Amino acid sequence: MDTFAEVLLILGSALAMIGGIGVVRFGDLFSRMHAAAKAPTLALILVAIGAAIEIGTLLAATTLALVVMLQLLSSPVGAHALSRASRRQLTIPVDDVDELTRDERSGA
Repeated sequence: MDTFAEVLLILGSALAMIGGIGVVRFGDLFSRMHAAAKAPTLALILVAIGAAIEIGTLLAATTLALVVMLQLLSSPVGAHALSRASRRQLTIPVDDVDELTRDERSGA
């Protein structure tokens, strides 16, 4: 079991690093937000599972499960709030109908 836990910890760390590289390398705001929200969330899940296996106590597993649940609840909400706020401040070219701007202008 120690090898499996170590693999999960390494994969989670690598995924967090890839997400950080994506934040630096991607050009526009929404691509950077995607890299900052998706990869670290999965990385945290992998690291938490690996740590729970490595530690091996029920208290640690419960605490790590609560941390993962809080991350899964707060990360999408934070990313959504940030994208809505930035969408109102920036002019972003779209290929099709901009439904958000259309709905905001009509008062819906």
